[in-house]
Amino acid sequence: MQIMDRDASITFAVQLQRQLGELVKAYALCDQGCLAQNGVTTAQSYTLLSLPEKGYLTMNGLSETMALANSTMTRMVDQLVQKGLVQRKPDDEDRRIVLVGLTDQGQDLRRTLEQNLHQFFGQVAARIQDNERPLVLHALEQVTNLVRTAALGDCCE
Repeated sequence: MQIMDRDASITFAVQLQRQLGELVKAYALCDQGCLAQNGVTTAQSYTLLSLPEKGYLTMNGLSETMALANSTMTRMVDQLVQKGLVQRKPDDEDRRIVLVGLTDQGQDLRRTLEQNLHQFFGQVAARIQDNERPLVLHALEQVTNLVRTAALGDCCE
């Protein structure tokens, strides 16, 4: 009986991995359709979406939010500054701290990106029956938390 349970568990794990891979691919298509059509890359779009609509984040805070190295984030912000979408300024109290915020053009694009994503996921959500929605959300939350926990726990050593 133990062998059957182990085989079923392995089969489920393979199916889960396959389905999550398909979800990642589908989400990449969403990124292409919803985000990258606005003259910025998907990564640049997520950077714009990570910045507050008004106000500033520190470069370190932005790097943490995006889960990217400071050097990678610096290059990304350089590109967005060149496009006129973000601006840098030194912190008033500690000039060693660099703050990053959206320009007016960046705020407009951020709103457009949000609207595109809301419209897209609104269409997806509309195709899920009302009684299934809590189940879908619960399952996604549970899988996300379990994958995150396993990844942070060095699951693949």
